[in-house]
Amino acid sequence: MTPRRVAELIAAYGAATERWPQAERAAALAVLERTPALRAEFEQAAVLDAALNRWPCPAPQLDAVALAAHVSAAPRPRAAVRRPFFKLSSFGWPNAAGLAAAALAGFLVGWSGLDADYSGAQTDSVDQQVVASVVEDATW
Repeated sequence: MTPRRVAELIAAYGAATERWPQAERAAALAVLERTPALRAEFEQAAVLDAALNRWPCPAPQLDAVALAAHVSAAPRPRAAVRRPFFKLSSFGWPNAAGLAAAALAGFLVGWSGLDADYSGAQTDSVDQQVVASVVEDATW
């Protein structure tokens, strides 16, 4: 047993030696008797223990039946409540129907090729004719 371990015991368990681990208690008390610095630390811990013991315990003392009733009346945490991933009633069926219609329309346009430009050569010549006629009108 080292003086450092005795200091750790005092810091962890206080001056009440009955709270110290039983396997280390006898050796710690022997080291405590030989070391004056540890005795001073032990006395300071005893003063602190006495001050703490004067404070009333804020927790109510419940018997087993009252404790069981108190625990069963406590609300369950929200994480324990199993909820569905997608709840249609909270999202609204009109929103779901609109999303489905938009997805279907996008699929049909992409599949049918309505977005492809098949008349590229014709539009170039038509565009050039329109531009040429506008330029002629402007210069006239």
